[in-house]
Amino acid sequence: MVGRLSFAGSLVVAALVLTGCGPSSYEVYLRCGDPGLIASSTGPVTDPALREISGIVAGRVNPSQWWVHNDSGDSARLFALDNQGAVTRQYQLTGAMAVDWEDLAIGRGPLANTTYLYAADIGDNSSARAEIVVYRVPEPVVTPGPAIALGGVEILRLRYPDGAHNAEALLVDPTTGDLVIVEKKQAGGVIGVYRTAGNPAAGSLTTLERAGEINVGTGVSNAVTGASISESGSEIALRVYSGTRIFARGAGQSVTQAMADVACNGPTPPEVQGEAIAFEADGSGYVTISEGTGQTLHHYRIP
Repeated sequence: MVGRLSFAGSLVVAALVLTGCGPSSYEVYLRCGDPGLIASSTGPVTDPALREISGIVAGRVNPSQWWVHNDSGDSARLFALDNQGAVTRQYQLTGAMAVDWEDLAIGRGPLANTTYLYAADIGDNSSARAEIVVYRVPEPVVTPGPAIALGGVEILRLRYPDGAHNAEALLVDPTTGDLVIVEKKQAGGVIGVYRTAGNPAAGSLTTLERAGEINVGTGVSNAVTGASISESGSEIALRVYSGTRIFARGAGQSVTQAMADVACNGPTPPEVQGEAIAFEADGSGYVTISEGTGQTLHHYRIP
């Protein structure tokens, strides 16, 4: 497939190879044999506090904003960015801690017609944590201003059924409300996919179910560093160090079943350390961003 890449106002023709595509049609942007894909970059993110972005989601209450957070070493805070990468506001999560925040998800929760942000404190490089934590909070309406406390934070304690694991990818299934965690192995290969049965109650301790496993390919380039799911739940993206994997989810399929199918290799620019990926709020494509200071948002959309 030939893609049209437009960066900084210039138009470049480049080959965007999508391999292994099955017959399913994709809901938004990556269709096997699609005639073209527009890529653009915005930013850079200039706030010096954002030195290690590890998770990103598109706002639903605030569709013009991107929610991001830093990797380990920061406090328990979220940043709302505009589409140019400027920080609109910073939110400190009341009652939350930050051991090793690795991903950010968005989706349904305990209250109907309410969108929640899910900050995933699930990193565990030494595979030693008896429990991991996800913090759930209703997405606030973003207004410009100085840093502010964000209340209403709920603590969801999780543990694995088969010992500790390192992970950097969290999804909230819009169909079932399940929280889905994808294991990270530095050597790639066969990894576990874990889930809750429905959306956990506030303050609960939930033993995850090992829902299945997937083979992401061997080598550090295939270590899973982030994930996203479209608002309809029909497309799933996994970020690995070497790029992006896109899965079509058929009717009646679980997230794990969809990720066990053959993926398309979605285009991704060279990034210093790509760990964050998110579908656009309007379903028109996806974005990636790297860790490191002064990084840009990379957007991919169907023309």
